[in-house]
Amino acid sequence: MVVYRELSDSLRGAIERGEFKEGEQMPTEAEICERYGVSRHTVRQAFQSLVADGLVYRVPGRGTFVTRLSRRGKYLRSIGTLEEMMSWTGTEMEVMQPVEITEDVEHARRLELPSAEVATLRVRRMYGGRPFVMTQIYLTPEAGERLREKNLPASGPGTVIGTLEEILPSPIVGASQELTAIPSPRFISGLIDCKPGEPLLYVERLYYLEDGTPVELAISYYNPKRYSYRLELRRGGAH
Repeated sequence: MVVYRELSDSLRGAIERGEFKEGEQMPTEAEICERYGVSRHTVRQAFQSLVADGLVYRVPGRGTFVTRLSRRGKYLRSIGTLEEMMSWTGTEMEVMQPVEITEDVEHARRLELPSAEVATLRVRRMYGGRPFVMTQIYLTPEAGERLREKNLPASGPGTVIGTLEEILPSPIVGASQELTAIPSPRFISGLIDCKPGEPLLYVERLYYLEDGTPVELAISYYNPKRYSYRLELRRGGAH
């Protein structure tokens, strides 16, 4: 068994036995490293697994805390860094529509492309064998061709943006996003197990490269019965 999974199983057991109470701060990474004889990287992977399971949440600059019982039972995503935004620990990706090149004036404009040509694909993510989000992804044609050559698996634990990081010539350094609630469109409902018209979390996220060039526009539809989004903020200048 992978070391971080052994550690996450051990910490999960301690939480379920009540050794760490609801709302209580978990031991620090350094303390867990010393107690279990593992590396900081292993501890971070284990914590991220527990975050994905909704058992703990992380507060940048403060630590990791046990989630209250009323918040458990769905995929809880705690985001404080770009790396966490690009990660989907504990979930599986399923490609619903492979990469294709098409003409789409609106989304080409969002990607600041010189023509209407864009690459697009559709994926959904599963947690515990159940779908909770469907995402339509728009890419620059160059990124789309690179992704197609990479032969993205039809299903698995990976991410599109993570794969792009491996094959693009320059790193992804930032993202902007907009969130709102919308009634579920009929064509989405069956893909994430909700009824047409039920409220969904709608998220548009634009990733960009080091020089500011947009590279991916991801439009996601989340079933809120199966997904919870946590964003931790601190005052500017706080240490």
